[in-house]
Amino acid sequence: MTFRSILLAWALALCLAATASAHTLFMSVYDNEDGTVTVEGVFSTGSAASAVEIRLEDPNGNILLKKQLDELGEYTFAQPSGAYDIVLDAGPGHIVREAGPEKPEDKHVK
Repeated sequence: MTFRSILLAWALALCLAATASAHTLFMSVYDNEDGTVTVEGVFSTGSAASAVEIRLEDPNGNILLKKQLDELGEYTFAQPSGAYDIVLDAGPGHIVREAGPEKPEDKHVK
């Protein structure tokens, strides 16, 4: 291998490593305290996770809601009763799951 080939292979490896970590998906969940929850999705690059699938799933994995984040990477929904998970799904390796906030009346039932 020539020096140029080695340099090119090394540069390509660096680019691929940067690309692999460039799309880490993050989720923020906000209880609006009015019976709604807002979810915000963003990639580690700082770009909004627009059109990423959002799902609400009950403890058995049943889908309660399935939509897409808007162009700002946000979605607001009516808070369901009982336990549920919020799932952002941008494809294999880019799935984030978090327990959804409980309704105030659900907190007193326990």
